[in-house]
Amino acid sequence: MLLRAYVRDRSALFFTFFLPFLFMIIFGFLNFGSLGRVDVGIVDEAGNPDSERFVQSLAQIPSLRIERVARDAMARKLQRSELDLAIVIPADFRIRPLAAPAAIQLYENQATTQEVAVGRAIIGDVIDRISFAAAGSAPVITVSRQEVSGVRLRYVDFLVPGILGLNVMQLNIFSIAFALVAQKQRGVLRRIFATPLDPRRFVAAHGLMRLILSMVQVGILLVVAFLLFQVQVVGNIFALFAVALIGAVPFLMQGFALAGWAETENQVPPVANLLTLPQFFLSGVFFSKEAAPALIRPISDLLPLTLLNDALREISTQGATLWDVRSQLLGLVVWAVVSFAVAVRLLRFETP
Repeated sequence: MLLRAYVRDRSALFFTFFLPFLFMIIFGFLNFGSLGRVDVGIVDEAGNPDSERFVQSLAQIPSLRIERVARDAMARKLQRSELDLAIVIPADFRIRPLAAPAAIQLYENQATTQEVAVGRAIIGDVIDRISFAAAGSAPVITVSRQEVSGVRLRYVDFLVPGILGLNVMQLNIFSIAFALVAQKQRGVLRRIFATPLDPRRFVAAHGLMRLILSMVQVGILLVVAFLLFQVQVVGNIFALFAVALIGAVPFLMQGFALAGWAETENQVPPVANLLTLPQFFLSGVFFSKEAAPALIRPISDLLPLTLLNDALREISTQGATLWDVRSQLLGLVVWAVVSFAVAVRLLRFETP
């Protein structure tokens, strides 16, 4: 009965199924993954004025995004395509015009050939300018290159997990809140609970239906991503569905809490948007969450949509297992428990 009524609601079907496709198609074809800045990791084992001068020369280039990393983190970031290039400055690095040239190691990500080519040219130009200033013409720094196999990650590969998380959130907050508030406002719930129906079974049926719809939605979106954009899930597809199911629960509880608090349908959109819009922009849906201001990043990292998107993206693009994303899953469980407690406190079936 609930599913039949939901299918007849054209606006609910639009926001549940058509809107996600629209987002995916628009952002998938816009190709935000085209060349922007080149991500360069710096491992400075020398830590002396000469190495610092070299690093600062690179940092002044607008096309380079410089990040200081440890050697073990450098290898991991290159393999995950979080870096395009990495430079290791050895402990004996010195710039001496009349001595042997200082040697640095350049690690190149094979998956980002365009960025590597641009970054290599820029680094070569910086070395030429330092050499000219120090010795007139003779090179004072030499480069040894080494290629590293990284994950070939297109923008659409990054986008799809974010779209999945976003629409799991939207479905479970908006649909349950609007449906129950409309029934409450019209007195439908009061008449239903005048029958022998157990209220807990009624609430459970609503929740179960949304969870099933969430899985159907994830499946359809993945099929569209496979067919239109040839997106491949590197990890286990069943792990992806399991994470989406776990991630749906805290949003479902928030939808129940909102439905219990709101007395009219007009009260739902402002509060629902207050819950969802910040996560829309801060949780890494369309762009990396690293784009958020550093001041609020510790908060955005704890948002339930951030936790869900991170887990989905790790499985989809990096081949992570459920154990690998256990910290994100634990965070989602905590959000589910807290949201459940709030929903129990607020949920009521009649308007005052």
